[in-house]
Amino acid sequence: MKLTYSQKRYIQKHYPKESIETIAKRKKIPAKLVLQHIKQNTRLIQPKEDAKVRSIPFSFRDHLPALILLAVFVILVYANSFGADFVSDDTYAILNNAELKAPGYLLFNPTFIARSIQYFIAYKIAGLTPFAYRIFNIIFHVGYVWMTYLIVPYFSKKKFLPFIVASFAAVHPMMIESVTWISGGIYAQAGFSILASFYFYLKYRTERIKRYFIFSIVAFILALSASEKVIVLPFIIGLYEFVFGSIKKQWLAVGAFFATSFLWGLIILTRIQDRLEYLSVSQGVETQWRVENPLVQIPSALGTYIKLFMWPRHLTLYQSEFKFSILTFLLLLSLSTIFIGVIFYCYRRNKPVFFWLSFFIITLLPTLNPFGLSWIVAERYSYLGSIGLYFAFSVLLYKLIESKRYQVLGYLIFSVLLMAFSVRTIVRNIDWQNEDNLWIATGKASPSDPKTHNNLGDYYSRNGDLKNAAREFSRAIELSPQYPDAYHNLANVLRQEGRAEEAEKLYLKAVALNPNLWQSHQNIAAINFEKRDYATAEKHTLQAIKIYPNNPQLYANLGVVYFNDGKIELARRAYEKALELDPTNKSALHGIKDLSK
Repeated sequence: MKLTYSQKRYIQKHYPKESIETIAKRKKIPAKLVLQHIKQNTRLIQPKEDAKVRSIPFSFRDHLPALILLAVFVILVYANSFGADFVSDDTYAILNNAELKAPGYLLFNPTFIARSIQYFIAYKIAGLTPFAYRIFNIIFHVGYVWMTYLIVPYFSKKKFLPFIVASFAAVHPMMIESVTWISGGIYAQAGFSILASFYFYLKYRTERIKRYFIFSIVAFILALSASEKVIVLPFIIGLYEFVFGSIKKQWLAVGAFFATSFLWGLIILTRIQDRLEYLSVSQGVETQWRVENPLVQIPSALGTYIKLFMWPRHLTLYQSEFKFSILTFLLLLSLSTIFIGVIFYCYRRNKPVFFWLSFFIITLLPTLNPFGLSWIVAERYSYLGSIGLYFAFSVLLYKLIESKRYQVLGYLIFSVLLMAFSVRTIVRNIDWQNEDNLWIATGKASPSDPKTHNNLGDYYSRNGDLKNAAREFSRAIELSPQYPDAYHNLANVLRQEGRAEEAEKLYLKAVALNPNLWQSHQNIAAINFEKRDYATAEKHTLQAIKIYPNNPQLYANLGVVYFNDGKIELARRAYEKALELDPTNKSALHGIKDLSK
C-alpha cells in the first residue's frame, strides 16, 4: 500500500503537531507508513528539544486486562474496610455536620467545593451510610492506580514496569489513610486529579494538541478544590521540562500552572487563621506560630517516610513519636542523606529515577513547612508522592526481572512483596473498623499525643470504665494544657461520679478555651438547674443556643428552665420553637402538656 498525495500532504502539514498514531487514525492508514514517510523527509523529524518526549501509543483493548487486575487488587485489599464506621474527623465533617443537611451546603465551603460535592451526593443518595462516602475513596484510588499505569510509559520503555509500579500503588499500606478513612479521602481525590493533570500535560507535550493542555489545567483546579497541598504541581511541571524538555520553549505553559497556583495560594492565605483556630480549639495546639528546626524536622520526616515505605509496621493516625535518642535520629539522618545523595547521583545516571524521587520530595513541601501548620509526618501526606518511591524501587527490581539469570528471583521478590503489603493493608484496615479499634491501636503507636489519650478516654467512657477514662483525659490535659475537649470530657466523667462542683469548674475552663463549645454551656446549665440556680442555667442555655441555634433540644431545655422559674409565657415560646425545629421532640411535647394543665 502506498500513500496518496493528499495523505502525504496531510502528514507534512500536521506532523509533529499531531502524533503518528493520531495521523494514522484520522487518515485510516497504517502507522508504519506514516513513520516511513517521516523518515524519508528529514524536515519532518521532530525537533531536538522534544527528542526525549515520546508519543505513547495506547490501545485500550491491549491494556484492559492489566487495568482490570489492578482494580481487583484494590478491591481485594480494601474489601474488609467497606463496612467500617465513621471515625475521627468523620464525626465532625459528616455525622454531626448540620451544614451537610442544609439546602445551601455547597455554598459553605466554596474553596474546596470538589469535596463538598462528593459529600453532598453521598448524603442525598444514602444519608449517613458510611459506605456511600467511602466508595468515592475507593474509586479515586483505582483512578490513581490507573493513572500511574498510564504515566510510567512516558518515562520507561520497559513493558512490565508500569504494572509493577501501579501494583505497589494499589496495595501499599502507606495508602490506607487516604482510602479507608473517609476524611482522608481528600488525598486520594486530589492525588488522582493531579496525576490526571500531569498525564494530560504529557499528552499535550507529545501530541501537541491544545485541548490536552486545557484538560490538564482543569484537572489541576479540581485537585486544588479537594486539597491545597497539591499547589506544588507547577514545580513538578517545571522539573519535567528541566529534565526532559525545555523550560525556555515551554515557559508559557509552565507559567499558566504557576499563575493558577499563585491565585489559589492567595485564597489559601486567608484561611491560615482558621487553620490555627481549628488546631487550637479541637486539638489543644497554641494559636501562634511555632517554628520547627528544619535541620531536625526534615531528616526526621524523610527518614520516617522511607522507613514506612520499606516496611510499614508503625502505622498510626498520629505520627507523634519524635523525641528520638541520638542513635535513632542519626539513623533517620543517615537515611535522609543517602536518599538525597541517590537523587543527585541519578541526575547524571538515570533521569527518570531522578525525576520521580524529586517528585516525592516536591509533593511533601507543603507539609514540611516549619510553622506547625501540619504534622511532621502523616501517612496521608505521602499518598501522591509515594509513586516516586514505587517507581525508583521498581526500576531497581526490574534489573533482576530482565536478567535471564535472576529473572525468577525478580518475579519472586515482586510477588512476595505484593503479598506482604496486601496482608499488612488488610490487617491495618481492621484498626479503622470503628472508634474503639482505632483509638486502642493509636494509643499503642502514639502514646505521647494528647488527642490519642482524649480519644482513649472517650473509648473507656463509652464502655463504663470511668476510672480509666478520667486517667486518659487527665493525661491529655497534662500533655496539652490548652485542650478544651479534654477538659469537657473529664468534666463529664466527674459529673457521672457525682462530683458536680468539680465538673462545673472544668466546663468553665473548656468554654474559656473554646467559646464555641456549646455542649459545655449545656452541661453547666444542667448543673445549675439541679441547684435551682435558674438565672445561671438560663444564661448558659441561651449561650448554647447562640452557638447552635438549630438544636431543638436546647430550646426544650430552655423551656424547662423557664417553666420551673415561673416564666410560663417564655416557656411556651421555647417549647414551640423546639417543636418547630423537631415536631417529635419528647421534652417539648411533655412541656406543652404540663403548660395545659
